[in-house]
Amino acid sequence: MSEANSAAHAKQDKGISQIVESEKRSWGSVAFIWIGTMICIPMLMVGGIFAGALTINSIFWATVIGFAVCCLLMILDGIIGSDLGLNATMTSTKAFGMTGANFSMALVIFIAETGWFAVQTATCAMAFNTLMEVMGVSFPFWLACVIWGAVMCVTAVYGVRWMSVLNYIAVPLLLILCIYGAVHSIGTTGWSQISSTITTNAMAMPAAISTVIGLFALGATCNADYTRFCRSRSDVIKATILGVLPAATIMILVGAIMALGTGNYDVSSMFAGLGLPVLAMVVLVLATWTTNTGNAYMSGLAVCKMFSIKDKNRPVVTIIVGAIGIVFAIMGLADVLNTYISIIGAVVPPIMGIIIADYWVICKGKKENWAPQKGVNWVGIICWILGGGFALLETLGVFSVFSPALDGVIIAFAAYIILFKLLAGTRMVGQGEMTIEEATAKAR
Repeated sequence: MSEANSAAHAKQDKGISQIVESEKRSWGSVAFIWIGTMICIPMLMVGGIFAGALTINSIFWATVIGFAVCCLLMILDGIIGSDLGLNATMTSTKAFGMTGANFSMALVIFIAETGWFAVQTATCAMAFNTLMEVMGVSFPFWLACVIWGAVMCVTAVYGVRWMSVLNYIAVPLLLILCIYGAVHSIGTTGWSQISSTITTNAMAMPAAISTVIGLFALGATCNADYTRFCRSRSDVIKATILGVLPAATIMILVGAIMALGTGNYDVSSMFAGLGLPVLAMVVLVLATWTTNTGNAYMSGLAVCKMFSIKDKNRPVVTIIVGAIGIVFAIMGLADVLNTYISIIGAVVPPIMGIIIADYWVICKGKKENWAPQKGVNWVGIICWILGGGFALLETLGVFSVFSPALDGVIIAFAAYIILFKLLAGTRMVGQGEMTIEEATAKAR
């Protein structure tokens, strides 16, 4: 999700450099980044989706289980970042090789961020149109998408620093509005009515858990970007669990409560039904604007990384990527949000399974056994395809085991251990070791 965008640029201050002990921070600062990231529109959108298909009790447990799985993977992945002092892309340079890591991580960021850009552009456009309707003006949806999508793209190119300031305004306002929305919904509709509106689950729990994992798949994969600043493994555990689980659970439940209380499952209509339509729409526009700027920025950056495009051309690339996102927004990607999240949940998490298998099993969890590999580690790529492909087929209903997102991680994890041991010493696992200093210098 754009779930990491409120902190997307915080990691740019050190780029891909290795963090040394004197640069480490308290676990609370890392936890705070994740708490801020959880307070976002996509969490509320998924809450709205769940409200139409699950009981309140099931929503709670699907969210807790899904984010508990995310936290477990994030901790195992985040400790690697803390041990090595390296960001997410660099920690994958053994499991995928230098070339393979750069391309694979950039590819998933491009796919996820461009999709979220489309979804949040549509959300912003709907909020803007609702605001215009309150003022008696009818505005075409497609034109609102073009205008706000363009504004967000231009901001991503020229106004990123300014948007970080606006984010300090938008996030607290969104939090206040969410608190008001939950209280208003319960006070107006009554908790007994809200909790009994949906009495049977139309969505299977494994599918709901996969949706939760898919919602946060990209953010979970990037945990090392922040935990590399943690001083110890225990700090990683505290920062991850306390930063992610409580806030995420609350936000999804608030989204569900507001949806059931207002009778609207679309986030724009949900906010409009809170009794403060103008204020709610202004906050919604601001909140989507700030996070979507990060989506456009990161997506453009990913394309530049994939194709080795020089940074001076990044503005043009960002505009092109934004235009693609606008087209998807107009085509209605937000209308099939659950399907999109499910696909992301299938193809992204197996990356973590491979990185975790490489460090914790192959390297025995010891940083002295770990070293970046030159070129491509084809075993990592093959296992990503196996795990992601298995999960994708399960998502499409070809067969069913348990939860596609979790199943894909397990398949990738097991396959990597087996294939690596069978092919160790061959060029299939890379073209030779590098030092961390050589790897970070090359990545620059």
